[in-house]
Amino acid sequence: MKLLLNTESLVPPLTGIGNYTLNLLRELQAFAAIEQIDCFTGNRLVTAAEVLAASDDEAAGEGRGALGDTPSMRLRKLIRGLPLAYRAHTALRNARFRLATRASRGFVYHEPNFILKDHEGPCVATIHDLSFMRFPQFHPAERVAWLDRELPRTLRRADFIVTPSELVRHELIEQFGVPAERVRATHLGADARFFPRTAEQTQAVLARHGLQHGRYVAFVGTIEPRKGVDQLLAAWMQLPVSLRRTYPLVVAGASGWRNDELMAHIQTLQASGEIRYLRYIGAADLPFLYSGAVAFVYPSLYEGFGLPVLEAMASGTPVICTAGTSMAEFAGEVAMLCEANDTAGLAATLHELLEDESLRERLIRRGLEQARLFSWTRCARETLEVYSRVT
Repeated sequence: MKLLLNTESLVPPLTGIGNYTLNLLRELQAFAAIEQIDCFTGNRLVTAAEVLAASDDEAAGEGRGALGDTPSMRLRKLIRGLPLAYRAHTALRNARFRLATRASRGFVYHEPNFILKDHEGPCVATIHDLSFMRFPQFHPAERVAWLDRELPRTLRRADFIVTPSELVRHELIEQFGVPAERVRATHLGADARFFPRTAEQTQAVLARHGLQHGRYVAFVGTIEPRKGVDQLLAAWMQLPVSLRRTYPLVVAGASGWRNDELMAHIQTLQASGEIRYLRYIGAADLPFLYSGAVAFVYPSLYEGFGLPVLEAMASGTPVICTAGTSMAEFAGEVAMLCEANDTAGLAATLHELLEDESLRERLIRRGLEQARLFSWTRCARETLEVYSRVT
């Protein structure tokens, strides 16, 4: 079997789709059933080995978490918000893709980032979530219009659809009429970098960020309204001052969409000493940030999967996340759940977790057991089974 994989999402800072693509590629290249993997970088085809080597080089030079809302990132956000930006981008990349893949007609083409490009051969697409439909107000209008137009076309063209959770799978079946036998949920995984670490093991990394092991609460994710950061900040301010001083809140993540007001609020709270904002944390430091936290809080309103929750569990950190979401699908029995938009409930849950050491220890133990059930090897193996069904 020969595979054609789109790796355009491997542009730092890596978000969920980039992490999915990178980890899937790492695992797929080890399967004997796949004799060749060609990767489309946005301009040309390269080998899997070249993509992985470049990703390793980028991870090594991340700047220890210094990457944040840089001028280049702000320019990218501005361009993406311009009228017809997505349509023009799609046309240009499709043209480059057609030119680069003229000799790849017999390959299975996997698009890990929603929308299929033109390909004469078997096609698989990963649809990560339908947040643009559920919460269109949290996305640029041009992106919503583009996905509204392009997603139905992809769903018709794809020989098979992959989703990261049963929640998204059922949404596609119910809202778009995708035949149930043509869509499969393949849960994501936490890689081997995420495991419990002692205070001695985390000390060097945490010291660079001004943190102490077991003395902070962490949130890691893109800073945008859908992630529930505003609810987290409001809940945090309802906690007793003594708790907030003992366990400061650390918010880490790259700037996302529709977040000007949220970013201003974060900057205000940071200036007053109420929280710590670390911006984007790179792959090298992230496992230490999870392991050193007394708790991890992820009150996102909607996720296709919610990878930070699984990574925190694998790192030996007790987790609070949102009920009724894909996160509850895999972590519901081993995490504390809060209803979406229930600020008082989130504050009460945080209070309980921070005051009850035995509860934290119980969640850590059960979370580690649950996290072991999810791996990128399993995700890749199930994805390979999908490829086999379309060849």
